[in-house]
Amino acid sequence: MILYKRGLPLVAQEDLGWELGLTVSKKDAWLFGKVRTSDTPPSAGWGTQIYKSEFSLDACFERLSIPLKTEFRLINTIASADELAKLLRKIENAGGDAIACFSYGKLYDTDSLGGHGSVFDRIFDTEVRLVDPWHGVPKLREVSLAKLYESMTYHTAKKSGGMWLLHPTG
Repeated sequence: MILYKRGLPLVAQEDLGWELGLTVSKKDAWLFGKVRTSDTPPSAGWGTQIYKSEFSLDACFERLSIPLKTEFRLINTIASADELAKLLRKIENAGGDAIACFSYGKLYDTDSLGGHGSVFDRIFDTEVRLVDPWHGVPKLREVSLAKLYESMTYHTAKKSGGMWLLHPTG
């Protein structure tokens, strides 16, 4: 979505996932043509492993010749839900791009312990609209700002919880 918005050549989501170290359980492997599987989840949960240098967003962008770079605003640098709202309004007003990283289970009240990323779309008064790549769920999801902040905090900065801002290189 971000590549499309910026008029950049598109890359298949599966190729992005591979370059970001996507690892899923063996029971979910059928969803992909090219994927790593494991009997146990990686330390941040099923999904990408961007916390490892070889699978970082910037390393992925470089390997795929995508002219973007990442700025992390991890949750330990965002003091409150109000500060998160200010950051999101700044991103929206500038026409910027960002991905929210949070605990899926904490945000959506499920038993999932894994982290999850969704593209930030817009902020309303006390609600945030995210675009969710997960299968079987609505693509546009409005969530409480306070609950999003709580789910980022729960996921922790160590597991990349917070906002990932994407900027053009050059």
